[in-house]
Amino acid sequence: MVTIFSYNMTTELATCLQSVKDLCPELKMMIIDDASTDPRTRQIIDKYSSLFREILLQDPVEKVHTRGRLGVNIQLAYNYAVKNGYEYLFLVQDDMQFVRPLNDAVFAEYSAIFEKDSSVIQVDPRFLRRVGELLVDPKVSAYTYSETDDRRSFADVGILSLQRLQELNWKFEKNERLNKEKAHSMGLRRIFPFTPTIMHLPYPKLFRKGEVIRQFPWPLVKRGECAFEYMSAKDIARMDSRPIEFIPFARDILKTKGVGLAALHYRFGDEERVFS
Repeated sequence: MVTIFSYNMTTELATCLQSVKDLCPELKMMIIDDASTDPRTRQIIDKYSSLFREILLQDPVEKVHTRGRLGVNIQLAYNYAVKNGYEYLFLVQDDMQFVRPLNDAVFAEYSAIFEKDSSVIQVDPRFLRRVGELLVDPKVSAYTYSETDDRRSFADVGILSLQRLQELNWKFEKNERLNKEKAHSMGLRRIFPFTPTIMHLPYPKLFRKGEVIRQFPWPLVKRGECAFEYMSAKDIARMDSRPIEFIPFARDILKTKGVGLAALHYRFGDEERVFS
């Protein structure tokens, strides 16, 4: 079960959902919208409603708390997936895009990671950023952060093993930081697979207390208008035949659309500012 978490995104959400429709139409999906105030968000959800098995629209809360319900919404998605007998829950944010199909062969690779290591609770199929030391884990033929880095434990994006979490009597905390710390203290792991399929869009809209803020590269590029090209068959074959030591960094592999005058910053700037 794929769950998309939505709040006031417009072009980004449409890009995300169109990529599902184009590349992964067979995925079983639900969307949880956290009381979006932009009517265009609801229009986009309505336009793509045929993709979803369930659409959950949250009631409004105080603006200062609007972005604080992600943990609550993840727990709702988890409860729904468990109740309906799913094996995995794939958490996707509304500023992300599939760039290649998540087909049976790729998903078999992800499932094998869980089978090879009982400490793995999450496979995170994002392309990677240069924001910390990444290591090759030969046990699972994939990538991980070092043992002292709590980012190796959990994120608000990725595929969760529901059976493993049920065995742990897991309950989601209110934010990602608390979930990371809890999972790390329990020796639980998040793994980045050899074959990523999805990535955050470059330069998405940014929110503070529910309001859009202006930040570089504005006014050179309007945030929320950038995307990636889908990978071609040739691109996929090249990536799949690489040695495992070649880490799949987004900026080395993916081709952008709409970056325009920010192209140099996208290529060489701080990756934290590119993807957030």
